Amino acid sequence: MCVAESLRFTAVYEYTEDGWVYVHVPELAEVQTQGRDLEEARAMVADAIQLVVTDRRERGELIPETGWAIAEQIDARERA
Repeated sequence: MCVAESLRFTAVYEYTEDGWVYVHVPELAEVQTQGRDLEEARAMVADAIQLVVTDRRERGELIPETGWAIAEQIDARERA
């Protein structure tokens, strides 16, 4: 890991069965949160990222660079 020039991270959003939006950040494993809708989830994850980055800096830990993540739907039906 190396120190990131900008604090841009990948956020992965998922709708939960109970209607909330769950979000996590692959580069920062401790960042997991949720919101009642996408807008609230975005605000919550931004706040969580800031808290984690501040905490890591205070402990002298490095901040990871933006990683690579992709989410896609896969059709897993049997192929003929």
